[in-house]
Amino acid sequence: MSCPQCRATGVHDTDSCERLFQEVIGHEFSRSELFGVHRLTVDAYSLQHPDRYMKSTKSAAAHLSGMCWSLEYGAGESVSRSLSEWLDGPVELPRVEPPPSCERGRLTIRHVHDAGGSPEHPARVREWAESVWEAWDVGHAQARAWVDALVGARPGGQE
Repeated sequence: MSCPQCRATGVHDTDSCERLFQEVIGHEFSRSELFGVHRLTVDAYSLQHPDRYMKSTKSAAAHLSGMCWSLEYGAGESVSRSLSEWLDGPVELPRVEPPPSCERGRLTIRHVHDAGGSPEHPARVREWAESVWEAWDVGHAQARAWVDALVGARPGGQE
């Protein structure tokens, strides 16, 4: 048994996988030391479940750009606010098609869920997010172009 979208083991459908996700973000909201990776958690899960979380071009751009900005530019907490401001109102965006479900990252929400909110939670989120970002190589150029347009290329990859 596995999730048809991300291949997370021990779940029988997308709703079961969603429950793992809700438990993980519950840990992040209840413990301030875990909230710093919340944006990565949401972006990684969304990129592995595009049928549910990336129906619109705007949401696809938000999650793909958020992941890029966090992992490649070292974005801080301002990433969510900046992306929201950019995507608020009419904006023309090309659609980036997701990779097949069997190729959306070698790790899944299960990798983070199994940490149970422990001190290794942030490291596991980062490992998972990096595996998802690697799998979405089809969208890298577009995501980098969006982020560059927002913040400009920064020496050393810093915000």
